[in-house]
Amino acid sequence: MKPQQHIAPPNIGSEAQSALLHHRRRERKKILMLGVFFLLSIVFLVADILIGSQGLTLSQVLNGIFYAKNSDLATQIIIWDIRMPMSLMAPFVGAALALAGAQMQTTLNNSLADPYTFGVSAAAGFGAALVIMNIVVIPFIPMEYQIATMAFIMCLLTTLLIAGISSMKRISIEGVMLFGVAIMFAYDGMLTMMQYSASETQLQTLVFWQMGSLDRGSWQKIIVLAILIPSVLVIMMKDSWKLSSLKIGQDRAESMGINVNRLRNKTLLLVSLITSISVAFVGAIGFVGLVAPHIARMILGEDQRYFLPASALLGAVLLEVASIASKSIMPGLILPLTVMMSIIGVPFFIYLIIKKGGRF
Repeated sequence: MKPQQHIAPPNIGSEAQSALLHHRRRERKKILMLGVFFLLSIVFLVADILIGSQGLTLSQVLNGIFYAKNSDLATQIIIWDIRMPMSLMAPFVGAALALAGAQMQTTLNNSLADPYTFGVSAAAGFGAALVIMNIVVIPFIPMEYQIATMAFIMCLLTTLLIAGISSMKRISIEGVMLFGVAIMFAYDGMLTMMQYSASETQLQTLVFWQMGSLDRGSWQKIIVLAILIPSVLVIMMKDSWKLSSLKIGQDRAESMGINVNRLRNKTLLLVSLITSISVAFVGAIGFVGLVAPHIARMILGEDQRYFLPASALLGAVLLEVASIASKSIMPGLILPLTVMMSIIGVPFFIYLIIKKGGRF
């Protein structure tokens, strides 16, 4: 009697190899898309620098940037002191707001969450207004940093309040969203009340916070953002697998050994930091944190390793496009960025509502 021979299942090796190759192709495609987003951000940044009331050519701009000795003093001043600070603020602020929106959508499990629609930007603006109106003075902090500090405090308190509401099991996701919208209107109402008692200078500054503008960009602010945004992104990327696990449910994430409350609080602290700094520098700009993460999610999926950098790059591209449009629609006049982003964001917001049938 011949001993029985173990017969391996046919083609199991080829199927595994095929799946592995398919996985690698998808990974390469995602990396390629990140490269495309990065190139787009560079192209629109150069286009943004080119556009202005003084009609400079591409060669003049490139000479002014890379070969300053070959360009006249007036051109250098226009490029280095006016256009570049404004234009470079756009990708950094756009990336910050997109990262904030992406992480709010993940940690709060709400696809419509972003700093603007949930009132977080309004909270930062209200905190800044308290300092502008001399209602609050923070001791031991230099005056030039008090606006950003108070914006951060109000932003953090509001974000933690929303996080606390969202953790209540009896409150639905729709209820959390309505709560955020109510907070936004409450802060906007208090800001409007402040405008009635403001001086002319204070009123002009308060209107700036509500409109959003890049014209107060400076190299000092760019350096702060250039250090802050990559640092926050690196911290978020270290928690990428934990954040990805949140999408399968809080209970399952906890069963995998993830401290969900600690992760959520840590993430929302970072969200408050980058949102408050962005609002303190350029004012409240809406819909970047809503639109950019959704586009990234549709193209690359929920894997946070790709979703986070893609959201940041697309946020940069969106705000660069908005900056270009704000200077191009009415030559000689720079329109508020909030208006530009509303033109993009409101139709996208309506599209999401229709697509999801009101269920989020």
